[in-house]
Amino acid sequence: MRPCGLTNAAAAGACLLGLALAACGEERQTETSRANTIRSATTASLASPSRPGIRFDPVALRPGTPVGELVVESVDARRTPIDSSYVGVARFRGRVRLSGRTLRNPDPELHDVAICFEADSASASRLPRWLGDERRPWFCFGNRQDAARALGPASEGVPATIVIERFTINRGLSDQVNTAWFVQLVRGGRAESRPAR
Repeated sequence: MRPCGLTNAAAAGACLLGLALAACGEERQTETSRANTIRSATTASLASPSRPGIRFDPVALRPGTPVGELVVESVDARRTPIDSSYVGVARFRGRVRLSGRTLRNPDPELHDVAICFEADSASASRLPRWLGDERRPWFCFGNRQDAARALGPASEGVPATIVIERFTINRGLSDQVNTAWFVQLVRGGRAESRPAR
């Protein structure tokens, strides 16, 4: 029976058009699925069982890839012989504003020297996080003197909102500390920038 009284030729044409549209839809869906697979190989969901962050697979990540507000500058990942996990270094460019508190480095030799900061959960959810890394979202400043001028000497629990750049994840088998460069301290709408070099 021909639909709606169409001639055989018209019915065949309608069927072919329907098949062509369905094929285009499947091709578009396949392309979307492929793009999602590539995207998920690079970064994973913000959701985490315990620690917030934009999780990324260090093997799939490439320089120039955006991860949240930052962009990958370089990644050096190698598999460990112990448990086949990946360790290495991931460097990011760009600036990000974080809220949180100062933190003392737990290493006794650095306890009163290093200027460190722990992002609160809302801020930490915007930072890159190496897959499998469940450390707290803290880091120490590479430009310690600039950070000390704005945040004071090494301390614990002083609340602040800051801007950082050069965020670097140092992932190893032993305790390693992430780093960042202090850019500015934001207080009551007034910002104090580090001196120009």
